[in-house]
Amino acid sequence: MVARAGRVTSEAGATLVRWLKARPEPVTSVEWPTAPGGRPRPRIRQEPTGVAFVDALFCDPPLHRPSHHGSYESSWWLVLPSDREVVAMHLIPHLYDSWEGPGHLRPPATRLCHQDGPAGEGMALLAGIMLGERGWNAEHCRELLLRAVATEALPAAECGRQLGRCLRLLDVKLGPVLQALDECARQGAHREVWQIMSGLLPVFLPRPGERANAAHTRALEFAAEVAGWAGARGTIPEVAGIAARDGSSGLIHAARRLDEHLGRA
Repeated sequence: MVARAGRVTSEAGATLVRWLKARPEPVTSVEWPTAPGGRPRPRIRQEPTGVAFVDALFCDPPLHRPSHHGSYESSWWLVLPSDREVVAMHLIPHLYDSWEGPGHLRPPATRLCHQDGPAGEGMALLAGIMLGERGWNAEHCRELLLRAVATEALPAAECGRQLGRCLRLLDVKLGPVLQALDECARQGAHREVWQIMSGLLPVFLPRPGERANAAHTRALEFAAEVAGWAGARGTIPEVAGIAARDGSSGLIHAARRLDEHLGRA
């Protein structure tokens, strides 16, 4: 890329070459609202280069996808081949305002598995939210997680944390998610599925003062099953806290089962 930029003889080309030779890694994150229904906001932080085109790529994407037909999500990977996490941030706004659902981004999201650069919260969110896809596209969306695992492009625990926020704040249902995770685990990704659940539970489980429901119990039951497959160990404080409560509800029973397994030497 440096060699190609060097062929541009303008001052902008020289500026780009200098930046490419000593460029810092962009800092990316996903900011979540506190109230249900709000959209996660992708953030990109990078020192300005002075080249308008480059600076436009390494800045916060707009929250809303364009209303015109200028959505070029299928081409982002060509523009930023070494910055998969930046591409993921630019794809996040395209998850919304579309009757198609998150699954319509499966092809460009899958390409991220074969790009260079670190994978962080953006990649984790894309892989996580697509696990909740329902309908004809669901099976293909699950393939994204398996592809990410195979190419070591999945930050699994972070995927769980992002998925937990999707379950809490967006219209993502637990049933399809657990079905997808179960299928992925049975295809050999049981360790990664456990890591996802270990990130999901602290975010998704009811907090003090919140009412528990059947979905929380199902999540704990599934986590206990996957923990057995993965041979997982180590306490999860949020699970231990529920397990220590008085009572014999399904939630407490499931938490105790998981907590006892994780505490075995």
